[in-house]
Amino acid sequence: MLSPILFIFTFFTLYFLMHLYLYFRLHPRHLVIKLLLILAFLSPLFIRLSDHYLSPFLSFLISFSALFWMGFLLYFIIFDLILRPFTKRLSFSLGMAILFSLYSYYETLKPEVIYLTITSSKIPQETSPFRILQISDLHLGPVMGLDKIDIVKKAVQRFKPQLIVSTGDLVDGNMDNKADLKFALKTIDAPYGKIAIVGNHEYYRGIEKALTFTEDAGFKVLRGDIYEIENFLVIAGLDDDDCRYFKRCKGPLDEKVFLKEVPKGKFVILLKHKPRVNPSAYGLFDLMLSGHTHGGLYYPVGKWLLKYFFDLEYPGLHTLTQGGYLLVSKGLGTGGPPMRFLTPPDLVIIELRTGKESSLPVLQVLSDQL
Repeated sequence: MLSPILFIFTFFTLYFLMHLYLYFRLHPRHLVIKLLLILAFLSPLFIRLSDHYLSPFLSFLISFSALFWMGFLLYFIIFDLILRPFTKRLSFSLGMAILFSLYSYYETLKPEVIYLTITSSKIPQETSPFRILQISDLHLGPVMGLDKIDIVKKAVQRFKPQLIVSTGDLVDGNMDNKADLKFALKTIDAPYGKIAIVGNHEYYRGIEKALTFTEDAGFKVLRGDIYEIENFLVIAGLDDDDCRYFKRCKGPLDEKVFLKEVPKGKFVILLKHKPRVNPSAYGLFDLMLSGHTHGGLYYPVGKWLLKYFFDLEYPGLHTLTQGGYLLVSKGLGTGGPPMRFLTPPDLVIIELRTGKESSLPVLQVLSDQL
């Protein structure tokens, strides 16, 4: 993956070219329109500034508008390139961009529940079934807020998990003025508590503040640590490897090195933000929970990106060699434009049951359950 500096440079280069394309398609004569295009290009900077210096409400308006414009412009260019051989009129491309942008925003509001049932002899009869709620990529900040937390709260009320785990990118902004989000998260709990790992976005805005927010919201943060439950379940959490760019890593980043220290004979769940597995670690864990990819966000382009960057054909459940499974959540929030296309957000319920390992996991997609 790109380093943060290289990513920012690449992003603004591409974003400049996108606005340049729009400029030559519009041929604006009025100075006002030219200035608006310049402001639109610079709008990602306004997100950061407004998040630090304006009220949460004004920051939301500016950030949402800037990010929605980003998604709309991408759709416009795609449709304009497709339709241009057939018509020179901008109205068709604009119409399709508006239609797809509105639908893509609507899709972010309709989360799925992924319900995974795993049978294992490592689960004692007296604790079966043991339910875990996985949340991922909420990206709480200037745009993602209480509505996402309310979804989590409804899931807890509906499925009554014994444990809640967050697999990174819980926060994505200046959390100094987000006390309402912190307190809302703190009211959500489970009998065995809440566990979190950090994702790449926790580092982008300052890892110390992100950790403070997460811990104040009631999460135990695992950074190269393990958490044992009732002598049968081990939760192992790793730092995201983007910590290297900020020189703030804690604990080993290689799951093989880390998992060798985990007690044997217990059901091991590995929490790792990015869905990359060191093949030499196969057999050292029973289930790995990840996020980060958002399912690719935009089908079918996202499907190609999943394959290129993570060698995954799709989000969801993957069977690994030597036993064990990888479950990749599409996440609840969005870290960029508040849009998804055929990749609805999700949260995951993992139900652990006692039984023989020969029983294959059962995965269900539940819609309209929240």
